[in-house]
Amino acid sequence: MAKSAAHSNKTLRSLCTALGKRSVYNSVAHCNRCGLCAAVCPVYAKIRQESFSPRGRNQALRLVLEGKLNLRKNKAQLKQIAYSCTLCGQCSQVCPGQIPTVQHVLELRRRLSGAALPSSLFKLMRLRETSPRLFAEIVRGGLALHRAKLLPGFSWLKFLKERLPRTHYPAFNPPAQQRPTLIYLPSFEAQFLRPDIAQQVYTLAAHKYHPAVWLNTPSGLFEYVYGDLPRARKLVRCLLTRHARTGNGKLPLLIDSTELYEFLQQAPALFDGFDTWQRKAEHFVSCLRFVTDLFPKKLSAASTPSPVLFMSTSLLGAPAPLVAQTQEILHTLFKKNFVQCEYTSACLPPFGYGLGNTQAVQGLHLSAVGTVARHQTRTVVVCSVGTALEMEALLHRFYPSAQVRHVAHLTDNVCNLTTKATS
Repeated sequence: MAKSAAHSNKTLRSLCTALGKRSVYNSVAHCNRCGLCAAVCPVYAKIRQESFSPRGRNQALRLVLEGKLNLRKNKAQLKQIAYSCTLCGQCSQVCPGQIPTVQHVLELRRRLSGAALPSSLFKLMRLRETSPRLFAEIVRGGLALHRAKLLPGFSWLKFLKERLPRTHYPAFNPPAQQRPTLIYLPSFEAQFLRPDIAQQVYTLAAHKYHPAVWLNTPSGLFEYVYGDLPRARKLVRCLLTRHARTGNGKLPLLIDSTELYEFLQQAPALFDGFDTWQRKAEHFVSCLRFVTDLFPKKLSAASTPSPVLFMSTSLLGAPAPLVAQTQEILHTLFKKNFVQCEYTSACLPPFGYGLGNTQAVQGLHLSAVGTVARHQTRTVVVCSVGTALEMEALLHRFYPSAQVRHVAHLTDNVCNLTTKATS
């Protein structure tokens, strides 16, 4: 048995993997170090050191859990290994065992107890939980100042300014629904930064359901990724409780971004050891739906004069079933004009990650834009609103003839969605 480090509420006991629920140690020990992941890892392609490959990161966590690698003595090196990862999840998509390396990296970061983001940004994001109305006003005010080019201040604002939308979209204000048949939980980016995507998702859902929208509702994703696991648990408990009280806890919960979907899939692992909450989380996960689940089974081909490229990367890695589902939709809609790239050809760290490691991702940004230009692509389709923001900023700067479209926008090409779908 592994000599694992003492468990605390700041680390996880288990993970929900593609092969079912496993302890963190069993999950990381499942890696047989075959090396397929190294071939698609964008960081390893640049550094060419085994420790910075996905299997190297898995091995580092395994040695820590077994007590063979001292956290305190090797902290500097382990931080380099853990924080160089872009969390894109491409390694898991090609892995025969679908090893959740991204989750292992996050667990290693938690054990290192390092701060990934500026404290001022952390405090701002926490306002979303403690003072949601104030948070919303600050975001709207910040966007107004950005458009007026009057946004000075903290060092991380320069990074954010480059990625904020250049188009002013109307605020997302859906009508109240008294008897909902579906709940829509918009991601932070969709609600505040790209409300056009949130509106499109809502419109798509309204063809079949009566959607209730949970505006300005923190999910815990931000805290989960950036090291505050206790607060992430608290926010997920709030979601579970609210869902149980809405529609007798049986309503489907619609998600618009792959990173939020992947995070909420981990809800049962957050409550390992708390049977009641774990059962609630398992039921909650069974109610999750992604935007592509709302597409009709029969689609008509759409005409487009130029290639369409799909970029599957997201903050925690896009789940393989969602990637396959989206690719099938794109194949049906665009036929031979759909370009299916290799994983390393279109790997893009999504919006927000660069705040923790701006230098490590610059080469990856240029590589992703190079892929779009090489295929003479005019449309890049994504399933992550964060990736849409990041790619939009890069294309505006380096390849302005191309546009980014969230998968929900593909409904513009689907003629049979113009009329009310039947349940």
